[in-house]
Amino acid sequence: MGFNNDGAEAVSNRLEKLRASKSNLPIIGVNIGKSKVVELENAADDYRTSAKLLAPFADYLAVNVSSPNTPGLRDLQSVKSLKPILEAVLAESLGKPVLVKIAPDLADEDILAIAALSKQLGLAGVIATNTTIGRSGLHESATRIEEIGAGGLSGAPINSRSLEVLKLLRKELDSSSVIISVGGVETKEQVQERLKAGANLVQGYTGFVYFGPLWARKLNRI
Repeated sequence: MGFNNDGAEAVSNRLEKLRASKSNLPIIGVNIGKSKVVELENAADDYRTSAKLLAPFADYLAVNVSSPNTPGLRDLQSVKSLKPILEAVLAESLGKPVLVKIAPDLADEDILAIAALSKQLGLAGVIATNTTIGRSGLHESATRIEEIGAGGLSGAPINSRSLEVLKLLRKELDSSSVIISVGGVETKEQVQERLKAGANLVQGYTGFVYFGPLWARKLNRI
């Protein structure tokens, strides 16, 4: 379904109220992407608008160019298209860390090109990876998979590729660049594997569906 939301302005207003409450808040990362109604050629301006509204209330910004559910969004992962987007977000980031979130379906050479761009522009790092549009290795029949339809596949099927991308990025990016590894992580052993492979942080989402709201706490138990 994509990262459906009420829009940057509405979210900005909510975050402003939250910050004003002086509550003991966790780290708040804001994930921004191109709106479906915005043409690709206007993407940089759209990202700029979102960054300007949200940067004052975010601890970091994630530039999402890898959701498979926004038509054409993944086309923005080419360095030629991505560079002006990242430059626009950096210009409005108020010095907050900016990371780019990439897909597992990219070719290795494209991943390395994004890593090089990240270094060139001085990004805080990379979030790897988003969901996949691939359907290999699934137990369901091809007919059933086709019936289910398009969209991003998450969880165990992307574990292997997500780990590969992490290792590829860490070879290209030195310790000054943050890598947030995500995709198919379910156990504490897998978390440790990601950390040993060079991840600074490990992110999870599908695990909450299968293991419940206390999943993160279980992972941290010795």
